[in-house]
Amino acid sequence: MALEVHNKEIQIHFKSYLLYVGLGLVAGIITRLSDFFPNDDLWSFSSIATLFGFWMLTVTLVIYFSNSNINAAINVLLYLFAMNFSFYFLNYVLGFFVPMFDNDGFQWSLFIYFNIFALVCSVSSYALYFWNKENKVSNFLYALPVSGLAAETIGVSIYLYKYHTFLFQVIFDSISLVIIGYWFYKKANNKLIYLATIVVTTLIGYYLVYRPFL
Repeated sequence: MALEVHNKEIQIHFKSYLLYVGLGLVAGIITRLSDFFPNDDLWSFSSIATLFGFWMLTVTLVIYFSNSNINAAINVLLYLFAMNFSFYFLNYVLGFFVPMFDNDGFQWSLFIYFNIFALVCSVSSYALYFWNKENKVSNFLYALPVSGLAAETIGVSIYLYKYHTFLFQVIFDSISLVIIGYWFYKKANNKLIYLATIVVTTLIGYYLVYRPFL
């Protein structure tokens, strides 16, 4: 009986790993193809690949729908690794046919760099999954991805105002912020800690990451 339960758990984990590999491959392809859109017009659809909002949202969802700390870490690692692979492999393939993607071969240095970053995100995901403990630390952890989205929303909104570009990213980040922010607000058991953490870490993130580029 115990062996059957163990085998079922393995099958469930394996299916989830395949799911996140598939989602990562699709995400990499979509963001790579977004480069066909101009990056300097009002909408700047290609900004989805160069800014952090899309990745913060999707990685947060991967963590949330995982079922343990280790499972969250593995799911995020597989998702980001698969995304990196399809993103740079498609760039390499398109380079044979489309001049704008001609970059003298596979971009190994960037591929390795962003997979190291994926490993860091995986470790962070292990820690973030502790938001399920439903204690004071959970309120702080819930606030972190929301703060990241808030900081980018402020940054790209100012950039839109000054340079009249990144409208798509502002809309995407704003909607993601409202949905995730409200969702986690409802789950937080101490609203004050949750909101205070968002305010402080949003300001820190904005001034450290986005303010220098404005």
